[in-house]
Amino acid sequence: MGLFDFLKKPKHEIPYGQIKYELDVFTQASLAMPKTNNPFLLDDKTKHPMIFGFFMGAMNQIAQAYELNEKDKTEIYAQYLSRNFANDNAEYVTELLKYSNDLNQNDDSHKTIIVGELAMRKWRAGGRMAEYAPMGLIRLLNG
Repeated sequence: MGLFDFLKKPKHEIPYGQIKYELDVFTQASLAMPKTNNPFLLDDKTKHPMIFGFFMGAMNQIAQAYELNEKDKTEIYAQYLSRNFANDNAEYVTELLKYSNDLNQNDDSHKTIIVGELAMRKWRAGGRMAEYAPMGLIRLLNG
């Protein structure tokens, strides 16, 4: 042990399992309403910027909550996209990552990203209003 080892900030463990669980359950809850309300709504390509913006916001909230660096955030987001939107197709995940990055640079998507962040924050906080937080997606899609 070196003289200044006690000054090093301990590397925090990233709870990958917890993050995966939170994102997946939140996603399922958020997509449930549009699927039952109008099953074709999610297939409407004009709605995809809102859908992916919403879930990018949720991922941003997770990154803040768990203090993820950009590398870890991108890795977790890629795995998330693979599980939930790309059927484990690596090429499609790459396309979705690029699409998400393009959305992040687009001013029109900023509102949907913020709505996703707020929804995930409310959902993670628990309490009486948590169960309504995933409904933010249907409000965006119908709005």
